[in-house]
Amino acid sequence: MEKRLIGKIGLVTGAGSGIGRAIAVRFAKEGAIVGIHYYQNKDGAEETLETVFAAGGEGIMLQADVSVAREVDEMIATLVERYGTIDVLVNNSGIGSAYSPDRVHEIDGQDWDRVIEVNLKGYMLTAKAVLPYLIDKGKGSIINISSIRGLSGAPALASYCASKGGVVLLTKEMALDYACYGIRVNCICPGFIETEMFSRYLNRQENANLARNKFAKMALLGRIGFPEEIASVCAFLASDAASFVTGIALPVDGGYVANGVREM
Repeated sequence: MEKRLIGKIGLVTGAGSGIGRAIAVRFAKEGAIVGIHYYQNKDGAEETLETVFAAGGEGIMLQADVSVAREVDEMIATLVERYGTIDVLVNNSGIGSAYSPDRVHEIDGQDWDRVIEVNLKGYMLTAKAVLPYLIDKGKGSIINISSIRGLSGAPALASYCASKGGVVLLTKEMALDYACYGIRVNCICPGFIETEMFSRYLNRQENANLARNKFAKMALLGRIGFPEEIASVCAFLASDAASFVTGIALPVDGGYVANGVREM
C-alpha cells in the first residue's frame, strides 16, 4: 500500500468501531500517527489502538464528549502536547435518536438535542479546537463524515437527517472561510455501510433480512458497503493527492443517490 500520510498527525472521532475504526487503521497503514477518540466505548477504542499497533502504526486514545467544549479542548491539547501538532481532523462521531421515535411529533426534546449536539455541534467544537493549529501551519485537512441522509430525507429520521444535512452545509461554509489559510474542508456522505449502527437500525425493522436486501438493491452496485471503502476515500482526502479538492460533499454509496426515486 502506498503510504501517503507519512509524518501527518491525525485525529479520528468516534474511532471505537465501524467507520471510525476503519479510518484510524487506514491512516496508520498509510503512515500517520492517529488520535483515537471515544466517548463511552473504551473497549472498542482499545481494540482500535491494538489494530493500529498491529498495522505497524502509532496512536493514542483520547476520551471526550464532543458536545462539551472544555473536554474537546483538553483532548486536542493532549494530542498536540504528545505529538507537537495536528494535520488532519476526521469528524466521525455520530448517533441516532436513542430513546424515542425520530419523527417530529413523537421525538423527545432531549433526544433531539443530544443528536444535534453530537452530530453537528460536536463537529463544530472539534474543528474550532483544531483550526488554530492548522491556521498557524498554513495547511491542513478537515473531513466531516455526514451521510446520504444529509443529502436526502428518510422516514422517521428527523433529528438524524437534520444533523447530517447541517454537516454538509457546515463543510461548505468552512471550506469558504479557511481556503485562504491553505486548509481544505470536505465531507463524505456514506450510504448503507456494514457497521454496528446500521445493524441496530436493521434490527428495529419488522424484518431485518428483508430490510437489508431492500437497502442493498437501492444501490446501483446492488450491495451494502464496507467501512474500509469509506476509509480509503477519507485517506485520499487527507493526503496531498487531494490538494485541489475542497468544499465537496461526496456520496460514497454504491450509486444510491444517483438512483433517484426509490421504493422505501
